[in-house]
Formats: sequence, C-alpha cells, structure tokens
Amino acid sequence: MTDLKYIAVEGLVKSGKTKLARILAEEFQARLFLDQGRPAVAEPARTGREAPGNPLLKEYYEAFSAAYNPMALKTQLIFLINRFNQQLEMKQKDLFQKTMVSNYIFYKDGIYAHTVLNDEDLDIYKRILGVFVERIHPCSLVVYLQTSFAEMLQRIHRLGSEAEKRVPSEYWREIFEAYNYYFFNYKLSPLLVVNVEKIDFNDRRDIAGLIQEIRSHKKGNSYYAPA
Repeated sequence: MTDLKYIAVEGLVKSGKTKLARILAEEFQARLFLDQGRPAVAEPARTGREAPGNPLLKEYYEAFSAAYNPMALKTQLIFLINRFNQQLEMKQKDLFQKTMVSNYIFYKDGIYAHTVLNDEDLDIYKRILGVFVERIHPCSLVVYLQTSFAEMLQRIHRLGSEAEKRVPSEYWREIFEAYNYYFFNYKLSPLLVVNVEKIDFNDRRDIAGLIQEIRSHKKGNSYYAPA
C-alpha cells in the first residue's frame, strides 16, 4: 500500500473534487486544504488554511474570447501564487500532521495555462512556474475523477456558476482534452483514475468501495470503475 501522507483529489469541472476531499479528510483524520477559498470543513483543528480565491476570475469569464482573453495571464498567475503559498504551508504542517488531503494538484495550473494562454504569455508564466516548482509538496497519491465530455457539460449546466454556463462548449472541450492528455501521461506520483459517473458521493456504499481502493492502492497507475 502507498504511504498516504498527502492525497490530492483532482478532476474535471464539477466532478466532485471538493466533496471527495472532505470525505477523505474525515476518513483519514487528515488536515484538509481547499483550493480557491471554498468553505472549510467543520473541523477547525484539522482544517488547513484555505486559498484566498481569485478576484479576477469573474472578469476572466466576462472577457472570454475564443481568440484571446486579456485577463488570462493575470488570472493564471494569481491562481499560481495562491496555490504555491498553500504548498508552502503544507510543507510546514507536514512536520506535525500525519496525513493531508487537498482538492487539487499544484500542476493543474499548467493544464489551464497551456490551454488559455498565447505563446508570449505562456513563456512568462512558465518562467515564474520554474521558480516555484522545486518547492512544492510531493503527492503520495493523486485521485483523478474522470467523466465523459457529455457528463462534464451536463454537470456544468446543472451545478456550475452562471459565468461557467456562459462559456462556449469549445473551451470546455479543450479543457477536457487537456486534462485527459495530462493524466494519461502522468508519472509524478501514484495515480488512481476513478470513473465517477456511477458513484454517488452521498452513498456510503459507493464511498466505502472507493476508500478501500484508495487504501489498497499500490505504486503506479490504476483505474477504478464500479459496475
């Protein structure tokens, strides 16, 4: 079994990352680190500081253009800085905490950056990323929540913000393909790919099977798709 010191849950938009991260934090009695200022779990003694959010995200969606979004670089850099600051806190807490859980991986920034930035802006972004990357906290296990593109769009229209709903489906298609490409080639840590289309995170039986899969995960990559 992998030594589960730091579990990171990642996935497509509205795939259930935060819900599962909360469940795992409770299951493993872990400290929870949430991305982008989402509400903290109601266990202050075990909850990590939340990322402060991105004040430019609303403007980014409003300025969205298929050709070029002038807010893209600023938005990505704020995401990058917020997540890096939280990674530094994880390294400090690691000295005292047995297990940590987050609802993102630091490298998700790169997935979006390569999709939304033009070549000039991407070069600036990568130069700054290069300064940060050596100081991030390594994952013991990444749990990637996977859905089909059709399911992803349905969840965005059902659960997403009004800004997310207005974004052209072509953009979400690019994000979908970028995520799948990234995790198809992922080798930075053990990886568990989970098909969540038939998993109800409110059903303890569904959760029990997934938790058992996580606890028994060995080194390398594997796939979990309940019948």
